[in-house]
Amino acid sequence: MKPWYQIPIVDNNEKLISIPSEIDLIDPHPYLALGAPYKSRRIWSLREGVVSRLIRANNYLKSIHNSYSLILYDSWRPIEVQSYMFYLTYETECKRRGLEFESNDMNSYPEIIKEVEKFWAYPSFDDKCPPPHSTGGAIDLAIADRSGKLIDMGCEIDNMDLSASPGFYKNHDSKESKIWDERRNLLKQVMLTFEFVQHPNEWWHFSYGDQLWAWTNQNKKAIYGKAVIN
Repeated sequence: MKPWYQIPIVDNNEKLISIPSEIDLIDPHPYLALGAPYKSRRIWSLREGVVSRLIRANNYLKSIHNSYSLILYDSWRPIEVQSYMFYLTYETECKRRGLEFESNDMNSYPEIIKEVEKFWAYPSFDDKCPPPHSTGGAIDLAIADRSGKLIDMGCEIDNMDLSASPGFYKNHDSKESKIWDERRNLLKQVMLTFEFVQHPNEWWHFSYGDQLWAWTNQNKKAIYGKAVIN
């Protein structure tokens, strides 16, 4: 279990709201295209406090680099979608390694479960330790250029290897590595300016208000628990 799941949650009851059109989105949603079971049409939603910070972060990025803007890859994730994507990733990793896979037996390869959990939070239904994306406080995002195309950050979002680590290219000497490191640092600087925190294993994942955020900031409590759309 991740260390931040020990942080207590006192939810401030902010609503999940739709992400406004001024924030660019990947369309169609990457996980919907993979068959993820979104029951609500409001796929692109976040807590009110996250949306307001995201808008300010986007405006700030544009002010310091007028050809760039933020683009969302994923936002609020219902627990059913978290579960679907977790097990889909597990199955994919088993097949990639040439291992026999039984959908009704998730305990055959605990080492793969452990590897998946570095990038995908376990889909716990326990209200004391909800997956970050299921709180409406976590986002996956990147930087887009003027044409709306994602700029190269050195690896794809959801890439499950060491190159996903925020500082992976810090000590690499190639011209491309220096560019990727600068771009990752730019994204981090922009997001941290507006009180987000970055996931230790993923350059694209930032949180506000959830247990990861509270743990990183040494806060005594998280302000967002599991969120649902009624």
